[in-house]
Formats: sequence, C-alpha cells, structure tokens
Amino acid sequence: MVKGSSKYGGAVAVIVFGVGLLIVGSILKGLEVLGVGVLALAVVCAPTLTARAFFLSVGAVICSGVFIYCAISNEITGTARYAPGMRGRSVTATRADSPAKFREVVNFRWAAGGFFLIVGGLGLAYCRKLDDCG
Repeated sequence: MVKGSSKYGGAVAVIVFGVGLLIVGSILKGLEVLGVGVLALAVVCAPTLTARAFFLSVGAVICSGVFIYCAISNEITGTARYAPGMRGRSVTATRADSPAKFREVVNFRWAAGGFFLIVGGLGLAYCRKLDDCG
C-alpha cells in the first residue's frame, strides 16, 4: 500500500467527482458516487483490518438496503426503470405492459439485495472473529 497522503488521492478524486455531479444537477448519481467515495475513504483511513472489514460490511448492508427498497418500491408501484446497455437512457417496464421484463428487473434487485445482505452479515461475523483474535 502507498504510504503518505497520496493514498487518499483516489478516494478524494471520487468525492470531488460526486460533488461535481451534485453541482450540475445529477442529485441521485452524485449521492451514489459520494457514498462510494466516503466508503473508500473510510476503508483507506481505517487503522486496523478489523475496522476495514467493519466499514466494508456496513457498506454492503447499506447497498442491500438500497436494492431491497427499490425492489419493494417497484413491487408496490408496478413499474421498474432500467437502463438497457447502460448507455444513460432508461426505459420503464410495467407489470401490465411487459411482465417478463418487469419481473426480470425486480428479481435482479431482490437477488442483489440478498447478496449484499449475506456479504454484509459474513463481513460482520468476520470482523467479530478478527476482534476476538486480536
């Protein structure tokens, strides 16, 4: 790992990019980038392996919450927005008009939420185990 203040450069660049997105009006994307930047900065600044594992597992649990919230919101409203090909434009799939695509998008969000929840739980258990050994 890089010693000195240059190890913070990447995380700080991500945070500056997130602030720039907020300034130009991309609120949701700016908040997402800021969240990743703050998580990266917390991991870089963590003094011990236990603290790094803790910050990563908390980040995974937060990601899980976001995915599960989106899945529940999609189930309630009956609409799901997704970006085919990740080119920036988004398409709305509704339960009534395109049920197969709607179900595919919502099931992906449920699966991603479950995956990050499991990763976060395992990370917290690992963090606890590291704390017991140290």
